[in-house]
Amino acid sequence: MPIKLEHILKRVQALPPLPTSALRVIALTKNPDTSVKDLETVIGRDPALTAGMLRQANSAYYGYARRISSLQEAIVMLGFQVTQGLAMASAVAPLLKTDLLGYGIEQEGLWKHSLLTAMTAKRLCQHRKLPFGDVAFTAGLLHDIGKLVISIYVQEVGPYLLEKVKEAKFTYVELEEKVIGFNHATVGGFLAKTWFLPQDLVSAISSHHAPSQAQSHVELASVVHVANGLASLLGIGGGVDNFLNPIQQDALDRLALKENDLERLMADLGEFLVDPTLFG
Repeated sequence: MPIKLEHILKRVQALPPLPTSALRVIALTKNPDTSVKDLETVIGRDPALTAGMLRQANSAYYGYARRISSLQEAIVMLGFQVTQGLAMASAVAPLLKTDLLGYGIEQEGLWKHSLLTAMTAKRLCQHRKLPFGDVAFTAGLLHDIGKLVISIYVQEVGPYLLEKVKEAKFTYVELEEKVIGFNHATVGGFLAKTWFLPQDLVSAISSHHAPSQAQSHVELASVVHVANGLASLLGIGGGVDNFLNPIQQDALDRLALKENDLERLMADLGEFLVDPTLFG
C-alpha cells in the first residue's frame, strides 16, 4: 500500500506549526549578538513556554542545589544552547503527549521516549567530548516527530509489519519504507523543514535510523541513533518498534563506543528516571 508523497506532505502540513516564540529562541541563540535580556523578553511573552522551561531547569537532570525561580537566572545559569533545548522541549511537549495507536504508544509515551533520547544524546556527547551536545539534545527530542504523521498508516498495516519483521532480515523502519513507501525518520525530516528548523536538525532527524546515509552531520545523526537505541532498550514510551530497530555497529564504531561505554550510558539513563519531575 505505498502512499503517495503528496498525501504524506498534506498530513505534514496539517500539523500545527511550532510556536513563534520557540522559533525565535532558536534564531536568537544562534546569533552571537543576542543578550540574556533579548531571550528573556521573547520567552517571557509565552507563559506556557516560560513555565515549561522553569520546570525542566529545576529537574534533577540539571542538578542545581537551589531552585531556579526566574527566566533570567535560568538563561544565565544554563546558557543559550541549553535554553534553546528547553524552549524546544516546552514547545513540542503538547504534540508528543498524544496517543499513536499505529505504534502502540499511549498518551505521553512518545514524550517520555523522546526526552530520554534527548538526555542520552547530550550525555553521550559529554562522554565522548563532542562539541554539539545541546544540538544533540534538541535532535534527540525531535527524532521521532515523523511518527505523528505516519502512525495512521502504520495502524493499517501494523500486524503485517510485525509479522514480516520476524520473517525477514529487515528492521521495522526498513519495512515501513518498503510497505508504506516512507519511514518515520524521512517524514520527520519533511516536518522539520516545514518548521524551518536548521539543517543539522533536519539531517539528524531524517537519518537517525541510517546515520551512514546522512548527507551531512553524520556524527550528530550517529549520536541520535545510538541514544535512541539505548532509550528504546528501557521500553519506556517508544512503541511496538522499540526492540526492532537495533543499534548499528558502524554508528558505534564512528563514535568509538565500546560495550562499557554503553553500560555507563544506560546507568545514566537509570539515574534520570529516579527524578519524579522528569517528564513534567
